Amino acid sequence: MADGGWERYGRTVIGAMAEVLEEVPEAARAHLLETADYWLSVGLTIGLERPAEARRLLALIEQEESELAGLSTDATAFLEEALG
Repeated sequence: MADGGWERYGRTVIGAMAEVLEEVPEAARAHLLETADYWLSVGLTIGLERPAEARRLLALIEQEESELAGLSTDATAFLEEALG
């Protein structure tokens, strides 16, 4: 990812996690962001390489239709912000 793209992605992750980061001691924030980045990468890889299993896993995690709809909205906003 080009430097500008990486920075935009980083700002997007930090923005998405702002509420959580406020509650975490400053010394732990970098580790928390690195962990979030890792699991986001794992989720994207699962989604790309194993889409059927990704749908099953998401349905297992979020069983409420309203939660799935909210995630879809959040995903759209995240993509727009991260990718421009």
